[in-house]
Amino acid sequence: MRKTVLLAALLVLTFMTAGMGLPLTGEDGKFSGSNVMPVIFTGVAAVFFFSGRAGVDRRLAWSLLAFNVACLASFLVFLVKYAWDPNFFVLLFQDLSILFCLFLWWYAGDNPAQFRSAVRVGILCSIPVSAFFAWYDTHTAAPWISFGMDDKSQAAVLLCCEAYILIRFYGGTLDRVLGTGLYLATYLTISRLPVFFLPPILLALMRGSRYAAAITTIGMCIVVSVLVVAGDAIKDVFAVYNRLSSVEAVTGSDSTTAHIVLLKTALEIKFSDPWAFLFGIGPGNFSKALTSFPVSVAEIEALDPQLVAFAREGRAPLHSMPMQILLDYTPVVFLAFTFCMLRAFRFLVRRRNLADLTFFLGFLLASTFYSLHNKPYFYLVVTTAAWLISQAGRSAEEADRRLDPDGELALAPTT
Repeated sequence: MRKTVLLAALLVLTFMTAGMGLPLTGEDGKFSGSNVMPVIFTGVAAVFFFSGRAGVDRRLAWSLLAFNVACLASFLVFLVKYAWDPNFFVLLFQDLSILFCLFLWWYAGDNPAQFRSAVRVGILCSIPVSAFFAWYDTHTAAPWISFGMDDKSQAAVLLCCEAYILIRFYGGTLDRVLGTGLYLATYLTISRLPVFFLPPILLALMRGSRYAAAITTIGMCIVVSVLVVAGDAIKDVFAVYNRLSSVEAVTGSDSTTAHIVLLKTALEIKFSDPWAFLFGIGPGNFSKALTSFPVSVAEIEALDPQLVAFAREGRAPLHSMPMQILLDYTPVVFLAFTFCMLRAFRFLVRRRNLADLTFFLGFLLASTFYSLHNKPYFYLVVTTAAWLISQAGRSAEEADRRLDPDGELALAPTT
């Protein structure tokens, strides 16, 4: 019992610090407050897991081993070819992230009620933390609020996910109010990614009573009216502050153009070199590939010269999770990722829950336009939402099995 209570407390702290993405060791450091608790949770959960079990699934162990061997082979190939320094730290982070997901799922499966409570308390505790950083941002020179993250778009996605979890899976009056407030707060980031989460948020709000559906419908009409009346002004605001990357401001349609050109260049890197195609360029090596491979960066440099300059310093982001997985790893890893996405889509379609399906599609679209997998909160919210969705699906199936052929609830046998 004490073990599970400790894991619940650690999970609460993990959610509470998930948005503390600012570097602790200098302006360009990668170590942040949000990195600490997932590592601690994984370490403690690993001790508890192996102390009570004989071993792990061999298929899982072999898969993780094959993943690491493939990455190490990529490091070796490009160490010989271009003298790239292997990014062992990035590979270690990916391994820890995978283990974090697995142990989080194990804890949720063994302690479902405790997990649900810890998630809710953790999200509620994260709200004052985000509010403090929002207040801090208003006293700086930044023209937007990033809620403690080092990037405004990642902060927006985190708050959108927390809002959806509160509204969809808890649904009390306080949860719905706070969830709606969290979602509305995401627009203070001046990021366009929250738009992808508007449909699932509205659908989740409408799942309550008839009054909730009516209020949500009225709210939707108000939002549409505002967009129609003040659409040009809102568009101008987002055009001014829209960015291709975290290193350079790119305004207007140039942002979308630059992003497409960047993705096109990544595809050229992947398919123009047989070694890159077979082994991937290795995790964390996009900047090196952009400046080492025989590809033209003149078009990118014309749109975003600072990104190319940062690439030469090893700090240029690709800003697309699916493209990053395709480029960094072997085709087998990308196919496994695609298979998981298709399985998840099939699962959600069969459950006929439109809110969860649109949340899945919205999150996938957001990750397509931004690299979310380089932050610990990505693994936290994805695993949490996936487990809650799967449990909701199982509860619905159990309810269906209790229905008699005429569609009425069958009475359980009494003793």
